[in-house]
Amino acid sequence: MNGKLLIGLGCACLPVLCAEAQPVNRSVEAPAAGELVISLAVGDVTVRGWDRAAVEVAGQLGEDARELELTRSGEQTIVRVIPEPEESQRSGQGETELFVSVPMDSRITVNGTNTDILIAGVMGAQSLHTVSGDIETETWAGNLAAETVGGDVRVSGRGEVEEATLTTVAGEIEVTGAFRLLEASTVSGDIELDILDAVQMILNTTNGDIEVHATFDGRAQLAAETINGDIDLEVGEEGNLNLDISTFSGRIENCFAERSSGAAVPGGDVAVETDMRRGDRRRGGGELQVTADADSPTVRARSLNGDIEICSS
Repeated sequence: MNGKLLIGLGCACLPVLCAEAQPVNRSVEAPAAGELVISLAVGDVTVRGWDRAAVEVAGQLGEDARELELTRSGEQTIVRVIPEPEESQRSGQGETELFVSVPMDSRITVNGTNTDILIAGVMGAQSLHTVSGDIETETWAGNLAAETVGGDVRVSGRGEVEEATLTTVAGEIEVTGAFRLLEASTVSGDIELDILDAVQMILNTTNGDIEVHATFDGRAQLAAETINGDIDLEVGEEGNLNLDISTFSGRIENCFAERSSGAAVPGGDVAVETDMRRGDRRRGGGELQVTADADSPTVRARSLNGDIEICSS
């Protein structure tokens, strides 16, 4: 079934009558496990999952929005806010704010410009993009891609997500839950993770700290790198980690008990250290390498100007 609803909100009235935002409340039938695509330039959008086979859009359109387009074609439902022409746009307090209810098994794509995005109770894959705005979502089983330029990314994992890619330029990244593959990258901001049963994590920031509390699944891999910032890792089990850690101008603090550590060198020889005692855990710069076995998780951490601390979770 195809359907199309157009909510015309163009204003030909007197300016005083057009100053306020226009309320909207429309719905269309939708498949239980279809795709929802939302597009808007300015405004905030909140999406929640429910148990009805319909998409409902409520809220208001701001002064710079001409109309809301709600369309359905096959498995895909599209919510699009059409802006006023640039020469007709007015500055005022009325802003677009949409509350979208969608079948909980739907897949979601949101594209915004100056847009805050909030997602809750949706089981399918999510692709969330905004230029200037925060992204906050909870995930269940579907893969996640979240990208913003000027904003924070916050993710709560409620199920086990196979793959999550999180990116921001000027903002922080905070994640909790179970993720098999997690990539997180920010230029100016911190990364803070609390992860269960991770298989692979790739973390990068230029000007920020990285803090990770994680349990590992099997031969997991963690790579964390920052230019100007500290790295604080509480990961894995003591005595069951391969470590490759280095900092150029910071300190390395190892919370583990005394152990042998080795670094493979050309020719197959192994250089062994045994001086990592509890009473002397700090070094100024340099490297820390610990070899467990091939089936143990591997942790690689790099900081140019920062301290690195590693402890068991």
